[in-house]
Amino acid sequence: MKALKVHQSIHVHPLFFLLALSAFMTGAIYEFIILFSIVALHELGHYRAAQAYGWRVSHIEFWLLGGKVVSEEHTTRPVKEQIHVTLAGPIQHVWIFISLQILSFSIGPHPLLSAAFTYNSIILLLNLLPIWPLDGGKLLFYLLSQRMCFKTSLKAALFISIICLFLSLGFMIVDHRMTLAGTLLAGFLLLENILEWKRQMYVFMRYIIHCLERDVSKLKVKYFKVDPQTTVSAVIKNIRANRHHYYVLKHKEGLYIVDEQECLHYYLKKNQPKLCLGDISSLSS
Repeated sequence: MKALKVHQSIHVHPLFFLLALSAFMTGAIYEFIILFSIVALHELGHYRAAQAYGWRVSHIEFWLLGGKVVSEEHTTRPVKEQIHVTLAGPIQHVWIFISLQILSFSIGPHPLLSAAFTYNSIILLLNLLPIWPLDGGKLLFYLLSQRMCFKTSLKAALFISIICLFLSLGFMIVDHRMTLAGTLLAGFLLLENILEWKRQMYVFMRYIIHCLERDVSKLKVKYFKVDPQTTVSAVIKNIRANRHHYYVLKHKEGLYIVDEQECLHYYLKKNQPKLCLGDISSLSS
C-alpha cells in the first residue's frame, strides 16, 4: 500500500488515516494527537541526525504507530553514522519522558499525561524490537554486518525479523492483547518484511555499486588465500561493510594479490562475473 504525498517532504501511509478516523469515531482525538506528536518527535530525531551527517533525505513517512525517514543512504554510509542516526529516534523519548515528569509535578496527575507516558513507553519499546523496518531491526542488521558479509547479514536480519514478528503476534493473541491497531500494525510490518525480502538483490546491487566508489583507505584489511579458479562473483558475495579484502593466489612466479576493488570493476564495469581471479592476474601482467 503506497504512502500518500501530503507535502514534498511528508508522506502519510493510508493506515495512518484509518487510525485517525478510528480515534475520531471513538472520541479519542486528544489521545491520537498526543500519539502523533510523540511519533513526529521521534522521526524528527532521525531527520536532524541524518541532516547533521549530510545524508540525502527524500522525505519523512508516517504510518501506523510510527514512521521512517526515507533515505537511500541507510546502507551505504559508515556504520557509526547509521547507528547514530538510528538511535537518534529512541533518544527523543528520554527527554519526552523528562518533560512529562516535569509537567506532572507542575500541574499534578491528569488522564492525558498518563496517556502520554503510556504512548511514549509503547513507541520506544516497539521501535526497539528487532523487526524490520523498526529501529531495532535496523540496529540488528548493522550489528550483523560487522560479523558477516553484507548479503548474509541482510538475509539473517530479515529472517530474525520475521521470526520475532510472528512470536510477538502469537504473544499478543495468546495474552488477549490484540487490538485493531495491533492487527493493522502487524499486517503492515509483515508486508514490509515480505517486500524487503523480495528486494534483497536490489539492495545488494546498490551496495556493491557504492563499494566500487567508496574510500577503502580507512577500512580494516584482510587477506584470503584462494584458488585461482575462484570467480569474481564468489568474491563479490563476500563483501563486508567494514573490511577491505585482498585475495592471495599462488602463481608460477610466486604469489599474486587481487584487490577486491578489481573484482568490483570486472563485475560491474566489464560485466564478467564468471571471470576467475587467476585470469585477472594474467590480464594485469
